[in-house]
Amino acid sequence: MTEKDAEATSLAQKHYQIETGMTGIFRLSGSAEAEAKPNEPIKLLEVNQNTIASGIMPIQFGPSPASGIHFSSVILEITPDEYQQLERNELVLPNGWRIGERIPNPESDEAE
Repeated sequence: MTEKDAEATSLAQKHYQIETGMTGIFRLSGSAEAEAKPNEPIKLLEVNQNTIASGIMPIQFGPSPASGIHFSSVILEITPDEYQQLERNELVLPNGWRIGERIPNPESDEAE
């Protein structure tokens, strides 16, 4: 696991703890060339039942070394219905991004 992967997992786990409506967080990835760049941000797709449907609106954040996050990040928060629309290709991710693996919720996934 790379440092960026570890920080992505840490960031996702913090978001699971803060956001009570979070049903899943997935890594997003771009092309291999883009992902190889050291300044490529961590990209997370967050499925939150408590958010408002607003389509695909990535929000970028800078690094937060004091919080243990040394990479910039892009968060894309959507509703469960919007996630289903993504799966049916009714919504499209920007920049050729693809949905990667789900990052487990350390609290609820342990009980499964």
